Amino acid sequence: MIRRENRQTGLADAFARPSKSNPSLDRVNQLVNWAPLRQKMESFYSLSGPGRPAYPAVMLFKAVLLQNWYRLSDPAAEDAIDDRRSFRRFLGLNLDEKAPDHSTIHRFRDRIAPIMAELLQMINAQLASRKLVVKRGTIIDATLVESSGRRPEPGSSSPHDPDATWAKKRDKCYFGYKAHIGIDQGSELIRQADLTPANVHDGKRFEAMVSGDEAAVYADKGYSGGGRSRWLTARGIQDGIMFQGSKWRPLTPEERKRNSALARIRSAVEHIFGTLKRIYQYRRCRYGGLWRNRSHLFALCICYNLRRAVRLQGG
Repeated sequence: MIRRENRQTGLADAFARPSKSNPSLDRVNQLVNWAPLRQKMESFYSLSGPGRPAYPAVMLFKAVLLQNWYRLSDPAAEDAIDDRRSFRRFLGLNLDEKAPDHSTIHRFRDRIAPIMAELLQMINAQLASRKLVVKRGTIIDATLVESSGRRPEPGSSSPHDPDATWAKKRDKCYFGYKAHIGIDQGSELIRQADLTPANVHDGKRFEAMVSGDEAAVYADKGYSGGGRSRWLTARGIQDGIMFQGSKWRPLTPEERKRNSALARIRSAVEHIFGTLKRIYQYRRCRYGGLWRNRSHLFALCICYNLRRAVRLQGG
């Protein structure tokens, strides 16, 4: 079963020296209404019955966020929460309370994996209610992410990561997965995301990256064709997909000019991929298997959006 958050100050906290605050974590706590997230996550737990009470769901969810913000393994997250007052304050954990151990964090992360996409959308709905989502347009793109396991022989699969597949980009071979995202033009918040094996074509997840309430959709020439332009037009969404030329039909000067203008707009998505790969070290997957890595991508998107939202609010 799961216990509710302890909102009372412990004796150790009452007599402890004031610690240096972490403004970023404090602002995230103020930004998010955790109650609906708690309700969603607690649906996976029993609130009564035998057994030792588990840690509160929101506390463990915040521990997962800390892991990704500070690039911590499960054991390192346990140690950091034990050691850092700012982390304890963010989690709502008193000084005299034991931090969640690494196995508890691991099991919780696996438990909420099926609802991570919903949690991302719930947080995005809160950001939209604060007028942080512009909805002027959505920029869609995908990037390859290497498998966490050792590369097998070309063309073969990996026993460590059987869901990972081979893909080729610019004459370079990759083994792993493909992260698809749709970002909000202007705010650069991630509105939609998904993870597939690396050999899945970008266009297969195009429609899933469209939220439906944006004025336009922008994408590179890899998304050209397949009736996607007609699909957007039928929904009253402006088509911003770049034209794809060929040796049989080269692009006209007008089409090249249009592509150049669209390329400047869609370049914003490269900043997000750069942040995920540089700051969050998302050049390589952390886990083996599609479902764990897919859940991890949603966690990274939540972490990115919360930090981005704090900056948009002037934090």
